[in-house]
Amino acid sequence: MDVNPAWLLFSDVRPSSSWSGVNNVEFVSLLNTPPIRRIREFGALRLLRRLHRVTHRLPVQLRPVERKRILVVAPHMDDDVIGPGGTLALHRRLGSEISVVFCAGGASPEDDRTRKEESRQAAAYMGFERVEWLDFPTGAMALHEPGIGARLAELLRDIAPDQVFCPFVSDHHRDHTAAAMGVAEALTLTGWSGDVWCYEIWSPLWPNVAVDITDVVDVKRHAIDLYASQVKGLHYTDGALGLNRYRALRVYVPYAEAFYVANAAQFVKISRQMNTV
Repeated sequence: MDVNPAWLLFSDVRPSSSWSGVNNVEFVSLLNTPPIRRIREFGALRLLRRLHRVTHRLPVQLRPVERKRILVVAPHMDDDVIGPGGTLALHRRLGSEISVVFCAGGASPEDDRTRKEESRQAAAYMGFERVEWLDFPTGAMALHEPGIGARLAELLRDIAPDQVFCPFVSDHHRDHTAAAMGVAEALTLTGWSGDVWCYEIWSPLWPNVAVDITDVVDVKRHAIDLYASQVKGLHYTDGALGLNRYRALRVYVPYAEAFYVANAAQFVKISRQMNTV
């Protein structure tokens, strides 16, 4: 994908009500002009350097999984297991209640049907109690962040989870960033105050927590492979488990998943900083 990472970080900025005469396309075009882009890139890099310094002062703690009620926010149908699949498998072993919500629908009606069936199979295999689909347009979720936030707020109130899992806000995919911003909006709307576990998909994050998934790595492998339409063209299984193998070197186990864990207020603050020049 030939997209500047700083632009992906800030592609979800919206005009305020005072911009009512400017539509989304015009506003995005304005933000993408060379002078504005240079300002946005500078702001993004400055913020990323600051976050890098802060998080690298934190030790990566190998943390055991505890029984909880969990809501997993997945941008696409497969992100639920590619990212935190091993940790979720450990949660199910302990009897944790896991609900998964997929934010984006398929790219076409046929793709949507295929991927939803795959997500049902993966959820049944993993033992997830509840699966929801929001069906926002894939590739264009950044245009729907308020709507995503409102729908996620409804689920937060209904499920009342102890923990929320979602991508980190700087993940190198615009839909993943939009999902994280939607979570931040939902937390603001509801006042929910648990811990947010940010997981890795397209971009390695700066972790403060690792979970040893060695005992369930084959469960994660099979769960990813159940998304047959996705692994057919791209080797997501090898890539995800390769990252888990690499992450494990830091904590001296065979396989580990890495997370940035923050309380709700901290997550909202980081997300807002990422969305502001």
